[in-house]
Amino acid sequence: MRQRPFVLLLLATCLAACADGGKEDRPKSEVRFSNQNHLFGFKTLRGFGAFPVQPTVVFTDRGTLNLFDDSTYTVARTGGTSTKQDYELDADGKLAMYLLGAGNEPSTVFYGGYGRVGADDLLEPGDTPDYFFTDRVSTPASQAIGLFYGTKKIDAAIDLRDGWHCFSLHTVFNASVQAPDNVGRAMHGNVAFAGATADALLGISGTGFQSDSNGAPSSIALGGSIRFELDGPAGDGTCQLTFQYDGDNRVMRAATSGNVVHALDDDETDGEAGMALMVREFDDSTITTALDEDDVDGTFYVGGQTLFVNPSNMGSDTFIGTVTLSTNGGFRLEGLGNQGVDFTYTGDWTASPDGKLTINVNGTNETWHGAIDRTYNTLVICDDFTETRSSNQIELNLMLGVRKKVD
Repeated sequence: MRQRPFVLLLLATCLAACADGGKEDRPKSEVRFSNQNHLFGFKTLRGFGAFPVQPTVVFTDRGTLNLFDDSTYTVARTGGTSTKQDYELDADGKLAMYLLGAGNEPSTVFYGGYGRVGADDLLEPGDTPDYFFTDRVSTPASQAIGLFYGTKKIDAAIDLRDGWHCFSLHTVFNASVQAPDNVGRAMHGNVAFAGATADALLGISGTGFQSDSNGAPSSIALGGSIRFELDGPAGDGTCQLTFQYDGDNRVMRAATSGNVVHALDDDETDGEAGMALMVREFDDSTITTALDEDDVDGTFYVGGQTLFVNPSNMGSDTFIGTVTLSTNGGFRLEGLGNQGVDFTYTGDWTASPDGKLTINVNGTNETWHGAIDRTYNTLVICDDFTETRSSNQIELNLMLGVRKKVD
């Protein structure tokens, strides 16, 4: 296994442009369609400076990603809509979002994936239109790196009452005690969304396991509430979400298209900020919603955010890559980080009947946790184990993936 180096020096602008951008003659997208997508973004500086972590190292974003069938896109935010830029979406789901530079800013490419499995032609998204792309380039005007993610806007009323796998990654601000817990925290768990009717404010209850400075994650109580917001008989997927960690209420921006809830904790004034992903559990009581382990294996495009939580060397990385789940239980993550250095993790995976994945990682002797959605097309993996490495570095990771479409 090849571990990632962590260096606080910024890449030169010219190297960043060469690594991820600079195309002037851009080919048109192989797949072209028009739709609107919920967009969330969580970015951090590569180096956090001296402990404690300050809110100024985090940059959150939200809006609507508009994809057009002429191979262009815009992002609409409360302050206005961006100018049109180009995108490329391959038939297998590989995504490239171009951003044209100006002045001292280089042209860059944000790589990612968009769910394409189930699409019959090149004029439509897949059956599970979850997506992500990564900003891995530090530029003079935008030094932060991070993960953008979301799902297609819908026109439906969705019943969220069910069991859900949940995962999150947070930075922690202005703590008084130097400890990995007080730099960043990752969590995995299971919760139930319960209520009398589907359109009610649903209660959240369950148990999670949060990264602990002593190594293995420790248990916490999860709670809160969620509501699928309606505008008349239907909604666009927007959710009202308060997620509670051991009594700490965190109001989050959230959206869903049915099987995955994408959420962003963008309040940097209450001690932490981060992102959360929830995946609806499989249900073995019915044939149509029972997990078939033979359908889990395959290759997924993934993007993720890393927090380095050693208080004496704090910072972050953002990566792009692939996860392969082989039919004989083999796990392989091949990625490329912010500095253009590739890395590989290997191990083995097992799936539970409810869709939870357990991944044992070779070399670092960690256990990662994940889930696959009911369509087998969206994958979430969380590393919430505060391992001890020879470099004295400690990593926490959250990654989102979409299945590579194979014809």
